[in-house]
Amino acid sequence: MGIAIRDRKVLWARAHNQCAYPACLQELIETPEIGNGSTVLGEEAHIRAQSPGGARYDPEYAEVDSYENLLLLCPTHHTLIDKDGGSRFTVAWLLEIKSDHERQQKRHSELQTAIRAYLGDRYHAEDIIQFQQVDIHGPSVDSMFVDVPIGGRRDGTAVTEFLAQIADADPGDTAELEMPSDFVVAGATQALLHPDWVGNAVLVGGPGQGKSTVLQYVCQFHRARRLGEDAYTAGDLDLVRAATPARFPVRVDLRKYAQWAEANPSRPNKGKRSRRKSRDSHWDGVNDGWRSLEEYVVEDIGRHIGANKFEARDLAVLLATEPVLLALDGLDEVASLPLRERVTKEIAGVQARLSPIAANLVILVATRPGSSLRPLTGTKSFPVLLLQRLTQGLRLQYLQRWVAVSKLSKESSERLQAAFMDNQSLPHINELASYPMQLAILLHLLHRRQLLPQQRTELYREYLKTFLDREQTEDKEPLLGNQRRVVENTHAFLAWYIQTKAEQGESSGAIGRDQLRTLLREFLAGRNEELKLAETLYSAITSRVLCLVERDDAFEFEVQSLREYFAAWYIFQNLPPKGNGNSRDDGLDALLERPYWANVCRFFIGMLSDGEVRALRDNFRVVDKRVSPLPIIRSMAATILNDRTYEGHTDSTIRDAVNMVLDGPGVLLAEDGLFDGGGAPLRLGERAGRSQAVAHLKERLEGNESSVRRDAIASCLRGHAIPEDDLASWWWSQFDLSPDWFGSASILGIFNALGGVQVSHLRSLISKVDQDSEWYTDLLARGRYDGGDLEILEAARRELNDGAAGSTRSDLGKTDLTILIECAEITAAGTILRAPQAEDMLSRGRAARLNSDSFSSRILRATLTFPDNFDSSSPVDWQERLLVLAEVWGGGYVLRRAVSAIPESIDNAAIESMGRNTSRDLSEAVATEVAYRANRGNSEWWRTHLESSKGPCDRMIAILALFERSHAKVFIELSDIIDKMVGTLAPKRYRIVEHTLRRDAVARRVRPLALQEALRTKQIDLSGRALWLVRIVGSDATKKRVGPELETKLGDLLRSGVTDGREAVGAAYTKRKLKLAAFKHARQALPPGSWASDAILASMTLPLAKEILFEPENWPIDIVQIASERMLAERTRRLKTLDEVSSTYRWFDEEK
Repeated sequence: MGIAIRDRKVLWARAHNQCAYPACLQELIETPEIGNGSTVLGEEAHIRAQSPGGARYDPEYAEVDSYENLLLLCPTHHTLIDKDGGSRFTVAWLLEIKSDHERQQKRHSELQTAIRAYLGDRYHAEDIIQFQQVDIHGPSVDSMFVDVPIGGRRDGTAVTEFLAQIADADPGDTAELEMPSDFVVAGATQALLHPDWVGNAVLVGGPGQGKSTVLQYVCQFHRARRLGEDAYTAGDLDLVRAATPARFPVRVDLRKYAQWAEANPSRPNKGKRSRRKSRDSHWDGVNDGWRSLEEYVVEDIGRHIGANKFEARDLAVLLATEPVLLALDGLDEVASLPLRERVTKEIAGVQARLSPIAANLVILVATRPGSSLRPLTGTKSFPVLLLQRLTQGLRLQYLQRWVAVSKLSKESSERLQAAFMDNQSLPHINELASYPMQLAILLHLLHRRQLLPQQRTELYREYLKTFLDREQTEDKEPLLGNQRRVVENTHAFLAWYIQTKAEQGESSGAIGRDQLRTLLREFLAGRNEELKLAETLYSAITSRVLCLVERDDAFEFEVQSLREYFAAWYIFQNLPPKGNGNSRDDGLDALLERPYWANVCRFFIGMLSDGEVRALRDNFRVVDKRVSPLPIIRSMAATILNDRTYEGHTDSTIRDAVNMVLDGPGVLLAEDGLFDGGGAPLRLGERAGRSQAVAHLKERLEGNESSVRRDAIASCLRGHAIPEDDLASWWWSQFDLSPDWFGSASILGIFNALGGVQVSHLRSLISKVDQDSEWYTDLLARGRYDGGDLEILEAARRELNDGAAGSTRSDLGKTDLTILIECAEITAAGTILRAPQAEDMLSRGRAARLNSDSFSSRILRATLTFPDNFDSSSPVDWQERLLVLAEVWGGGYVLRRAVSAIPESIDNAAIESMGRNTSRDLSEAVATEVAYRANRGNSEWWRTHLESSKGPCDRMIAILALFERSHAKVFIELSDIIDKMVGTLAPKRYRIVEHTLRRDAVARRVRPLALQEALRTKQIDLSGRALWLVRIVGSDATKKRVGPELETKLGDLLRSGVTDGREAVGAAYTKRKLKLAAFKHARQALPPGSWASDAILASMTLPLAKEILFEPENWPIDIVQIASERMLAERTRRLKTLDEVSSTYRWFDEEK
């Protein structure tokens, strides 16, 4: 009979061109942007099948082609609902989703007017940059935008791998950024506006670094797409514009949300709470009156759509039918720590609530460094992306945009560009030009006054002077002619007032008109004609705004950094050099111990005289004793060094500040990235502590330090050194036959271009130094060894053949050592190189070596030698291949593992024949491999073999064979012996075993071990390190069972030498939270990443947090970060607000 025209029209009309499957946004008729014709993707699916055998066939249902029995779907979901005879999708459920879809689409169609009204309102309101620069009138965000780099540590998460793909495809000029080797960087909008971007992120950036502008730009990009505007082209990337989904963006100021959420007029028992209760409460009750972020979004949309209406149910419809972006800005500006924690938890809650009902939701959060993000990052749904400094290319791009927007003449433009280019390499200019806001101010001063400030506070001071000079000389503000000091002081007072109210959680950073008038009268009380002056100032601020802007019927400083500068000025101007609780020293101490005031503190310190800067060491010591071991004073000292506050001071003065940063565990925290807003290791600039850091670190490396601290010291030293420091000569002059010297030399990278004496030293070092933690071949590669000394290379070959093959990596290209390392890995893995792979190896500058007779050339030739048309199933071809390898490698680990790669399809007799009439080494290797395969189920044979394995390399090979070859019955019967043998593996050998098992399991060379029942019934009791190896080669059921077993044995595994313990942490967590004691001494096993979740870790006590911060070398970086946040939260809750301190000690009283 077929589908009637009427039924088809109703079906398509009510589906509104969208697949009816929940959360699918696939359009069912696609029209190309260029060209003619459309593509019909929609498929008219039957809920009940037309014929017997079909999905959900019902013989009693006659109207199978009626509208009531039809569902409009995309091809993917049509196939899905009919798969397996439709058994997974019932008639009732399909009818329900059809009804829901049509209802949502009907309401979505009705909402289009409101949606476009909101987009248009916000597009117009947010098109102007927040920081209105002098001489630039109303530039759009688009006209001034440069794509600030963002990055994160490569921790295996989808986001960092996505960034790595972007960076590989289009790396930009990020090479100049000093970042850890595991850090990956891409442009912010390059990533966030990429068609393949999915999920959420937290953008972390310092003051003026551009995080809010990134959010503003991303929102405007999507609004422009939706409204058909030509601006915001994302760098004119038409493919990006065409492929990226045009989201419905909602940008939320979290300061305003926090104030709105807490000030609920319907809050139960809404009598005024005490300030202390307000600050300290965690609001854990469900009936506390706190209002959700969804409610705020609904209300905010309603405020910007004119006469249209938008309700809570409409938000649900919007989420189900549109790709949506929630851009949440200013988390750090929620000053009260408990209130900020509540907002952070609310964001995590919103993600959890909305994700199940949203078709395509992205949540982006922007904040400054130092904010506690644990409730977000603990969900693993919010990876942290750190904004980086502007690269050289981006600075020039910004300069060109600034020149264009400023409408400079050609002559002025060329003069400005020449001046900037001539001075950009100066250390202080390089530092000041690192962030967009500071660069804008710098360009303005360079253009208007040919001025190049020396440090950050001076930059802001000169900018404001220029701004007020212009307002005064051009008669834009007559009040500046005779009351300029009053105008300046009034701004300072208002900044102080707003800042203190924000700290108390009583303000979102703005003041209303009536409140402004009252404040002006209070501030000017006691002056001549105070009432008239107050009214004049009120008129100037409200009509001409001066340094404030009007937003949403309230007044606030353009950007938070300007407010913080004025607040610092207010404190500085009012506190005398000496006093009792109200001196500048007292004010500075109070600022130093309050992280919310950190940026104010930076400006305050920048206002100090040279004598006061010299005395900073005393303030640092006093406050550090109060807050120790919390590293906030170390962090501030590092910050003001890079602010160039110490410019021009003596070496000893700068050294005092450097010592404050790096002394004791400080060097570890510096290398961990805790003192850098971008998460990178701390690097002090020239004339800002660099040379003093080198001196400090050299002294410590010559002394006695723990091995972990020594590594951090060496890494920090290498990062700060310049060629003139000649680290190689200095450290070689300290040579001694010790693992410590060897390890530090490796990190310093001083094994290249060695002289005769140094080569002799290195030979003796290799022959006499042995350690459990690292292979010396690793150390040579990391230390950039590029020589060809036969004794050293032979020692490396022996070590690779003793088990090191597989762990060592080198990026030195074509050195003899690199060839050895790669060839050992290829051979031990049993890799069969085909022609393209062989050509790739030769393309890296090695082709000439094939005809050489050098040590490495022989090994390279052997590695690349395969019989013509090598057949992996041919015993003859394998024998020919293995004979060549045996000749260059001899007996040992490499050859034994190469033999183990012979396919299982070749029978034992054929394998055994390979060893006849050949070299002794190959005969022994073949015989042992045949015995492994012939005795898979023979427990006694394995027992005898394991007990007879003498050396560490033999034990490694035996363990690998047993895990890969033996039956589960053998493993169970010998579990005690196996566990003991695994426990004897040195960390460096355990890593090789883990790596090899993982590689072979991926290559399907391992027969999965089924040990789940033995584990469940306690037939076997294995250590954490043995359990982990079982999990690698185990069956799916075994893997699942290993998790609960690992929970109490995680510490043993993390101290075993495991390559990356983050996967193990995830596997070990089941229902009970993991005890923190398991992570002690696990720093090497747990690189930073998104593993340390509140959801899986037990809570941290304050005493434990202190222990961790006193000895961070014993703990993973993420645990150290949690300890710092734990101590900071506790201390902040106990501290009085700065407003309370100023009132107690009468900072601003006329008579103190």
